[in-house]
Amino acid sequence: MAENRYQQVMEVLRRRIEAGQYQAGERLPAETELAAALGVSRPTLRQALARLQSEGLLVRVKGSGTFVAQPKLLHESTSFLASYYQEAAHSHRTLRTEVLDLAVQRAGELGEKLALPAGSQVTRLVRRRRVEGFDNGRPVVYTTVYVPYALFPDMAQQDFTDSSFYSQLEARGLKVCRASRVLEVVMPPAPVAAALELSPFEPAIYVDSVGYDSRGRRVEYARSYYPAGSSKFLIEIRE
Repeated sequence: MAENRYQQVMEVLRRRIEAGQYQAGERLPAETELAAALGVSRPTLRQALARLQSEGLLVRVKGSGTFVAQPKLLHESTSFLASYYQEAAHSHRTLRTEVLDLAVQRAGELGEKLALPAGSQVTRLVRRRRVEGFDNGRPVVYTTVYVPYALFPDMAQQDFTDSSFYSQLEARGLKVCRASRVLEVVMPPAPVAAALELSPFEPAIYVDSVGYDSRGRRVEYARSYYPAGSSKFLIEIRE
């Protein structure tokens, strides 16, 4: 019976969060007040709060109280090949992109990722993105992409602030038809953490990706970092 009671409390609180009665970032009433309002004991309430915290709906801050968690942003790039612009449009998001760097460099050790000699040239594009109205404007991804200079020689002269990188590749016959991606949770390098506005103790989800065109050529290599606390990924497996 006690188990059913805390589950009932969970559902009441869940419905209030989903209905917007408790907004993201809002502090819940004190435990004594909330337990009295729900007609349960504090141990029962605490059990319900702990379960909702494990589900990611609540965040408990020592000395401050319990807060409604910011919903995580769902990224679908792990399930289909599309630009971030297309993904944002598909999810009805307004995307803001900053180009932090765009330059030509020697491939060096990156040559292995793009099947190029170390002395070859590649073009490096660094971008930071935000989604309007999400997480108080904090960045949602920091990406560095490398493209063989010989495949896209005028890339460094393009404006990627408001245009899709994948669309520009496709316009040059370099459509990405297949990708190999590896995801892992890491502590990002200090410059990346600063760019993502993360504390030194916040992890990121790192995605290492190589894109291939219809001829099997490696046309892009990307390193992307997503704040782990506000990101989740959709992965679909089809027969």
